[in-house]
Amino acid sequence: MIVFLIPQVTEAVYRVYSGNMGDDKVEFYLLATPDSDFHVIFIEDKTKKIEYMGGPKKIKNDYYFENYTTIDTVNNNDTLIIKNFDFGLNQVNSESNELFGYSQKFGDFKLKKEFEYNVFAANGYELTRVESKQLFDNTEFENIEFLQRSSTKDFYFKVILSKKKKEDIKITGINVYSKKNGELLQTIKNSKGYVFYTFHAIQIGDFDFDGNENDFFLQGAESHAANVPQIYYVYDESQNKYIEANLEGYSIQFDSENKIATSTKTCGDVFVDPMFFTKLNKQYLFNKNKKKYDYQDQYCISYENSEEKSIHKKCTKKERLDCEKAVVEVGEEP
Repeated sequence: MIVFLIPQVTEAVYRVYSGNMGDDKVEFYLLATPDSDFHVIFIEDKTKKIEYMGGPKKIKNDYYFENYTTIDTVNNNDTLIIKNFDFGLNQVNSESNELFGYSQKFGDFKLKKEFEYNVFAANGYELTRVESKQLFDNTEFENIEFLQRSSTKDFYFKVILSKKKKEDIKITGINVYSKKNGELLQTIKNSKGYVFYTFHAIQIGDFDFDGNENDFFLQGAESHAANVPQIYYVYDESQNKYIEANLEGYSIQFDSENKIATSTKTCGDVFVDPMFFTKLNKQYLFNKNKKKYDYQDQYCISYENSEEKSIHKKCTKKERLDCEKAVVEVGEEP
């Protein structure tokens, strides 16, 4: 099980910067919450290699990222300092429109701010929570790209973000870029309403069982927990594009031998009796010719738990229907 230790909230500082480090054109995508988490992924224009930096040391207002792997494959480590970073908490715009830093390899650098979102509610300060809610409610934007950490051998991805007033940041699409030349290969529209968190909305894998990890799924959470909504895309080499695989569900697991995918929805608090809970499973079989999944079966399992026994039984019709209708949050389980 993999759990990403990035805060699963949309209250944070999100920034996008662009410019040069030495002769290399770079884009920085940043997530930070004061004095607790500071994460950066960046991509360099020549190699299209995506790098991650996290867990810096803080000295006064500077953040030191030590011995991270760089775009330089000959001397593959560096120490980078982000200088005097301005969080601009609960402000539409921070004071500085530039990011100043220092790299042991490239020296001083300065990047231009392209986008920012500065919502953060500090615990224990009612005024801060009020300011945070006001900014959250009043902020809106459309079609902002945010780089994803996972990429395939040939492609990298940026999710497209939009936010309406009083609503969370939503993922409205995906831009697929070629690592060969950096050109936009494809724009995939997505209207599922998945909430955006950070760098891990897209995960890579082999979901058409061809032996190549060049497929991906979009998920509506940052961790592998119960009830994570997911939608899958597979790469069709004959068309040189990604196609939706007709596979959407919760916390999907794969049987590569039988080419079966199983979606599991956990409906833990649907029933009055806490000794019972239900999982609704849906099975899909991959069709190699269509490069899509075909729906095969739906079955429901009810689990009875006590200190002495655990019994699995088939759901009643009411239990199955209740679980289908239930609205459950990510990680919500008995």
